Amino acid sequence: MLSDPDSRPAKRQKTSGNASSTSTHRKDATFWFEDGNIVLISNQGTEFRVHLGVLSFNAEFFRDMSGLAVPDEEERGYTTIEVADSTQDLIHFLHAFYFHAGKPTSYDTLESLLRMSTKYLAQQLRSDVIKHLMMMYPSKMNDLHKYSHLRTLRSHSHSLRAIAMARENDVPTILPTAFYFASVIAPSRLVRLHPKPAPDDLATILAGREKITRAAYKCAWSWLFQRLTVDMCYNTHLCEEKRLSVVQEIAQRPRDVPYLFLDDMPHESEERRGDSVSSDSDSEYEEERVCGPCLDAWTSSEKKNYKKVWNSLPSFFKLPKWEVLLKDSE
Repeated sequence: MLSDPDSRPAKRQKTSGNASSTSTHRKDATFWFEDGNIVLISNQGTEFRVHLGVLSFNAEFFRDMSGLAVPDEEERGYTTIEVADSTQDLIHFLHAFYFHAGKPTSYDTLESLLRMSTKYLAQQLRSDVIKHLMMMYPSKMNDLHKYSHLRTLRSHSHSLRAIAMARENDVPTILPTAFYFASVIAPSRLVRLHPKPAPDDLATILAGREKITRAAYKCAWSWLFQRLTVDMCYNTHLCEEKRLSVVQEIAQRPRDVPYLFLDDMPHESEERRGDSVSSDSDSEYEEERVCGPCLDAWTSSEKKNYKKVWNSLPSFFKLPKWEVLLKDSE
């Protein structure tokens, strides 16, 4: 649901009887236009003199206020409305309408704009914010690193704010990836974070972490644990030893397993090792690396199985399938 009519802010036209209450108010320096015909007063007493035309053009909520927006000649020539929103929320909201700045990267700004656009039925603004969030928390595995610079908070704790935003403002599309980022936070740290995740979300994150770990071994990295079956393998003994060494490296870092989508795929490290060796030493290196046919099989297996695990990501966190989430966001 985009808005609950019962939760909409009360609209009250200023009359001579309450004029004295304005003595405790202050005008916002940026959003005070002398030709404005409506004044919004935040719950902290800050006044914003703006244009009803701008508000109604951008937010459906204000389109049924024409009757209230007639200038009051007995007082100051504008209508006053007290709202339940904070000063900062109104600043973010009005800034989006008047200045149309570039994509916001502050989580405070995103959270504020999503909340306000949902509350006041500002559909285009809400759509823009959701598109931005979907770049940060994409539905496609290959886009996970594309906009990593937009996730500004450290240590993946940004994901907890994204989960809360999605829950509160009905944006389920970003939940699988947001939950994934939360799942890579060490459990010992996750339970100490402030504010803590909601109890149900905490349980979902921890359970999802375990499911991702199992899927990594059973599916994403399955080639490393299966019997070598490459018909064209140049050196079965050498390739088996190399696979064992990779498995041992993974086993030494069990806490890093959930990072599989954020770290390189194991075969990529092997490919880079080969690329870093000059042509003069190729013959020597061939005695240490996985042979070409095995590397091809390894690469193909991991790319295919990583996608399988990614496609299953929503189910790890008790969410609908990707296609359902994406359809609901249209």
